[in-house]
Amino acid sequence: MNIYVDEAGLFVPPRTGHRYSLVLALIIPTANEEELLYQFLRLRDQWPHKAVEIKGSKLNESQSAEVLRLLAVYSVIAEYRVIDMALHPKPVVDEFKLRQASALTEHLTAEHSVAVRQRMHQDAEIVRSMANQLFIQAFITIDLILETLHTAINYFAQRLPRELGQFRWTIDGKDRSPTRMEEIWTALILPIGQARSAQEPFGKVEGFDYSHFSPYEIMESTADEEMRKHLEWMRSALPFRKQVPGDLRCIAARKILNEDRKFADSRSNLGLQLADIAASIICRAYNGNLQLPGWRDASKLLVRKKIAPILQIGKAAHYRRGLESRAAGVWRQLGAKGQAMVLE
Repeated sequence: MNIYVDEAGLFVPPRTGHRYSLVLALIIPTANEEELLYQFLRLRDQWPHKAVEIKGSKLNESQSAEVLRLLAVYSVIAEYRVIDMALHPKPVVDEFKLRQASALTEHLTAEHSVAVRQRMHQDAEIVRSMANQLFIQAFITIDLILETLHTAINYFAQRLPRELGQFRWTIDGKDRSPTRMEEIWTALILPIGQARSAQEPFGKVEGFDYSHFSPYEIMESTADEEMRKHLEWMRSALPFRKQVPGDLRCIAARKILNEDRKFADSRSNLGLQLADIAASIICRAYNGNLQLPGWRDASKLLVRKKIAPILQIGKAAHYRRGLESRAAGVWRQLGAKGQAMVLE
């Protein structure tokens, strides 16, 4: 499968009112991508504004709906995470960022190798020096990626199981340098993502076809020596696992996220352009900048969930007294019309 990751919104606190920003993963089955991109070009050529790159923020309701319906025809699904930046002023983000940086090194001991200790301290320093805007985006991307894997693995295990044999990631680099994006991915997304994948192993469903996914599964009892040492380190660094008997079972998050990954410019990448359009449509819906006919078909790309994909981090998590009315309305509309995970 091909997974395109893009964001919409500024990730900075507004002066007044609510402002929603989001990160979205668009999952396109490899088997359908070539035909989908061809049909997208045909659709794009019918629009009056001819351009190398069509931005989702510029589409009207009719054009937005056309793209969403096209994606649904080719079995494309999406996951997103949205955040209300009005609840995340600078002091809240500063405090949370420092706690996350400290968490990377707090369980290190003299028993860990010098290389491991140096690397973790370097990663912690990268997190501390990260701009708040970029830190928030990276942090909610972690949650997005893990939920994307949970959803995509079980969704395609029923419908297109061969898609589980390869995970190709393309991330929009925007105006950030590839080196800086690589730092963020390595220092924050990979280690936290791998830790959470051990904390919350994905669930398998009897009768689904996971045969193509086996290279990405890790069992402590059958892992090679190098992996067993790594899992032992994870047990020491993740105290919540010490009380769990038996095998430590997790997905090979580092392999999935690193094996085939690139940062690209959306101007020359149609998959990223589609991700930008989907992200912009949903972000505009939450911010009240796009009418219902333009965004309601986004539900066709989403798998129904019980929990709203609206995150609050740090001390902001204590502020919530129910969702703001507009955001709650958008989520209810998208959630109610989303796909069921299990095929009837």
